[in-house]
Amino acid sequence: MPAAVLTGYGDPDMFRIEHVPLPSPAPHNEVLIEVKAAGVNPFEAKMRRGWLAGLFPLPLPHVLGTDLAGVVVRKGFDVSELEVGDRVYGLVDPMRQGSYAGYVAAPSYLVRRMPANLDFAEAAAVPMAACTAWYGLVDMAGIGPGSRVLIQAASGGVGAFAVQIAKARGAWVAATCSAANRAFVESLGADLVIDYATQAMSEAVSDLDVVLNCIGGETALESYKVIRRGGQLLIVLRGDQVELEARQRMMEEYGVVTREVAFSAQPQILDELRPLIEQGKIKVNLEKRLPLTEVAEAHRLLDEGGRRGKLVLDIEGAG
Repeated sequence: MPAAVLTGYGDPDMFRIEHVPLPSPAPHNEVLIEVKAAGVNPFEAKMRRGWLAGLFPLPLPHVLGTDLAGVVVRKGFDVSELEVGDRVYGLVDPMRQGSYAGYVAAPSYLVRRMPANLDFAEAAAVPMAACTAWYGLVDMAGIGPGSRVLIQAASGGVGAFAVQIAKARGAWVAATCSAANRAFVESLGADLVIDYATQAMSEAVSDLDVVLNCIGGETALESYKVIRRGGQLLIVLRGDQVELEARQRMMEEYGVVTREVAFSAQPQILDELRPLIEQGKIKVNLEKRLPLTEVAEAHRLLDEGGRRGKLVLDIEGAG
């Protein structure tokens, strides 16, 4: 099968398109999925660079990819929740062979049936970004009707889902983005859109219950100033050194609880998202679809930042 193989840590040119053996699913609790599309995430860019090697030491060469959408072509004898032919989406273990490939093997509990109204590329854009946003805002912060929430980097993968999830939960939502992305973020339902280049957060909002920070650095430190005492600052993935060094002092000064929203497979969240997606309350925004052969270009776009929605690799037809 075709696969995008990461040959070593480094820049996007470390990928090679090769033909590799099909994975072998465990005979009892795993499924073999023909991958139709794979989401491309900043998490994978960090893995590619070696920034997460302490947590995820890759067995190089390695096939990256955590998000997938595809079709079940084989299932283990203990798998009862899925059938051969089911259209599924989900998250796979980053330490195993990933979704930048024609097929992937995964425990059946990590994948779910796709929302009926999505195509494969749209479905592949959902799992990591939407599950991260949901886990932080709903499971950790418990937002609901009346919550005052700020989403930073609201035009990106996590941010765009976060705005919609917060609105679906009944929250009042402010969002930061560039002037170029204002209309896009407004279309997601944000009640207030802040151009971070021209307006300080503290001039636009205050007394917030929750801030979801996908940026870190000085932006994270400014976030403390707009959160009410007892409110929460959610740092996606890991706080950087600037925020980490000041965290304890800032929490004590502003009375804010700081929590890290780390990636973890939470497939049950996909069950919560499915009806919201099928009802049109959460829409999937794709910035660009690229063939598997352009995986290096997809990662170059990730490295540039400033994304509007998600990048997805089309695996079907990769040869």
